[in-house]
Amino acid sequence: MPRKWDWLKDEIKGFELIRSAPLIFKFISGKLKGPDDLVKCALCPNMCRHACPISIVDGKETTSPAGKARIAFFIRDGKLELNLENIEPLYTCLSCDACSQWCPFEFSVSNLTRPIKEEAVKKGITFKEFSEVFKNLEEYGYVYGEPRDKEMVKEGNILYLRGCTIREKYPEVEKKASKVLESLGYQPFTTSEKCCGIPAYNLGNIALFKKLAKEQAEIINSSGADVVVTSCPSCAYAYRMLYPKYGIKINPKIFHITEFLEGKIKGLKAKGTVTFHDPCKLAIGLKRPELLEKLLLSIEGLEVKSPRRKGKETFCCGYGGSAIPRLNAQLADEISNERLKELKEEADVIVTACPTCKLAFESNYGKALDIVELLYDVLRG
Repeated sequence: MPRKWDWLKDEIKGFELIRSAPLIFKFISGKLKGPDDLVKCALCPNMCRHACPISIVDGKETTSPAGKARIAFFIRDGKLELNLENIEPLYTCLSCDACSQWCPFEFSVSNLTRPIKEEAVKKGITFKEFSEVFKNLEEYGYVYGEPRDKEMVKEGNILYLRGCTIREKYPEVEKKASKVLESLGYQPFTTSEKCCGIPAYNLGNIALFKKLAKEQAEIINSSGADVVVTSCPSCAYAYRMLYPKYGIKINPKIFHITEFLEGKIKGLKAKGTVTFHDPCKLAIGLKRPELLEKLLLSIEGLEVKSPRRKGKETFCCGYGGSAIPRLNAQLADEISNERLKELKEEADVIVTACPTCKLAFESNYGKALDIVELLYDVLRG
């Protein structure tokens, strides 16, 4: 399989050494990245588009990775007006960062175009489809509106953070995660958590993101926990990767549940065949591309079928990035079905480790289990 820098090597191999040597040195040292990375991305011949779920399913030049970068560049430089029509392609992005895995400079188109989204939100240029999300987050600190769950376990030695989608859609995942942790000798407890803020971040509302992040950090830091476990990789990514960028500190150590279970699941046996879907924020965002497959392979007797696109080359479920399911639900479902088609060739049962991925697949008639649901069933025998 070609590597992400092969095409770049092919381009410069004809240069004289005096021209190619400085380029190679800058590339190796990372100095080719700089303040105008957006221009570099915009000028690229879209060498990552084969990995972009939007490009594969949508097929439009304007929503391809480099296409989005070009639009953002022209808006930034005043050649295009900052309006809803022109920013819509920028929101046609899953924030999966598949593009970064094939870019020699590891550019994330989502990150490169985010300043334009932030500027649009500041100026009140935003889609009506985002209004309810912003309202719910402002009023309740929760994507889905006023939380319906009231009961919380307040004593234990591990804080288990559910995230919005598990709280709203999959309370059984919370219960089974707690049982799995208890089987290992831990006492998980929950609290009146807020949204981690990543939906606001993805949609360009940085003021709201920072407000939620500060509130959630205060809840976590005052919980008394030394360890925090979450079943949502986007939450874990926000706590570990995004909060520090804005000077927001979380004192306890943060784990996605697959990370916490690594090396602790031993002696389990099961029968059956499963395949798996690596969540983008776990495989790419948290840089743990092998972890879900590793956990499944630790279960003796379970036949694990690997999909073609896995690990760092995983294919987004279609519901990532917060914008697509709201702006273009049909495209989101088409991407989900593209992924489901591949997974169903391997097995009927799909195991994932993200509530959003589970929701995407089940919304499109796929059978998806969270890893803790599978482990719970195996533990019960």
